Amino acid sequence: MDSLLNIIKDNFNGKIDIYKRREGITQLILPIFYEDGDMVDIFIKNNCPDSENRMQILDYGMTLMKLSYTYDINSPSKERILNTILNQSGISNHEGNLYLDTSIESIYQSIMQFVGCQQKILNMRLWQRETIKSLFFEKLDDFIESHLKNFIPTKSVTPLKDYPIIEVDYSLEFSKKPFYLFGVNNKDKAKNSAIALLELQKAKLPFISIIIHENIQELPSKEQVYLTQNCDKQFPTLENFKDNGIATIERLAA
Repeated sequence: MDSLLNIIKDNFNGKIDIYKRREGITQLILPIFYEDGDMVDIFIKNNCPDSENRMQILDYGMTLMKLSYTYDINSPSKERILNTILNQSGISNHEGNLYLDTSIESIYQSIMQFVGCQQKILNMRLWQRETIKSLFFEKLDDFIESHLKNFIPTKSVTPLKDYPIIEVDYSLEFSKKPFYLFGVNNKDKAKNSAIALLELQKAKLPFISIIIHENIQELPSKEQVYLTQNCDKQFPTLENFKDNGIATIERLAA
């Protein structure tokens, strides 16, 4: 376990505190915070005494307990949103305890994967609000899955494996460079998409970016500027993308 903890410290450049809670269980104090300023709750457990290479990342129920202070999962639609977040993140849930089995070789990536899932869950109220407010993403999904099959669409892609919080709504394969599609229906999604584009560009990944707005005229001017500065092509409405998206992608891929 000591060698594992040294690896974790190295990966975080020493900016981490480690507390042994009891035999085989260690709490990590990471410089990663929830929106309210609290640090994430994350523990490492040696779940295979016969092998020091196998361990488990878990939260001992702290994530869902924290969520319950402001948001109740009390309907099938909310349960479906939670399960979608967990499935997309590769995280398991046993009676409220979130966990991820991993190894020494993958420990850093697994920690970031786990933390990304925790942060998405704590933002579930935003997911629910947007689901009620708009069917934009459902309509976008339906169009991509029914009309863009030739582009081999892949949903919820994380191009930076060491940074799983950066997620692309859809990746399309049609040329030497993939197309990264982002749906935008409010200023928060616009900011997140702009940040994702900046990180992907910083990593010098080859790609062509496309933003599909629910209605660009409802987006504040500052967010419009952020996206215009950092993306390759924008469609002002979903209807505009439906009418012109395929031809535009083929032209950009030529």
